[in-house]
Amino acid sequence: MTTSLATSQQVTRSGGFELPCPADTAFPLFSPEGERLWIREWHWDPKPIFPESIEFRRDTVFRQGLGADDAVWTIVDVDWDEHRAEYVRVAPASHAAHIVVKVDAIETGSCRVNVEYTATALAEHGYSMLESFSEDGFAARMLSWKRQILDCLKQQRI
Repeated sequence: MTTSLATSQQVTRSGGFELPCPADTAFPLFSPEGERLWIREWHWDPKPIFPESIEFRRDTVFRQGLGADDAVWTIVDVDWDEHRAEYVRVAPASHAAHIVVKVDAIETGSCRVNVEYTATALAEHGYSMLESFSEDGFAARMLSWKRQILDCLKQQRI
């Protein structure tokens, strides 16, 4: 794990949160289409590259974002039995990222979402982006994800 943003170009953070729903309910929320249901902080509108529709499976490639945040995402792996998804995101104007999401059942009707995010700066804009991956910044991101998903679950949008 990289500890100094001033001297490094890569940061790895991990964190998570609990949800009051089964892992089978939570896991699809971390698919490209599932995230449409709860992401509210920025415009989430993935566009398929391959195949012609966005599928939650290995080797699906899609584009998401605008301007410097325009990125190509590849689903590296999806394991429905283990509730684990792995993505690579490349935003040429700023950074590349490797993201792993794992949803574990913790008791009947509840689960824990675990997220690991490794971001690598590719350009000057990417160095400022890495600042948002401080430990406090990542913890705030996890809290925001939890709030948005809880709101989604309450409104039964899934």
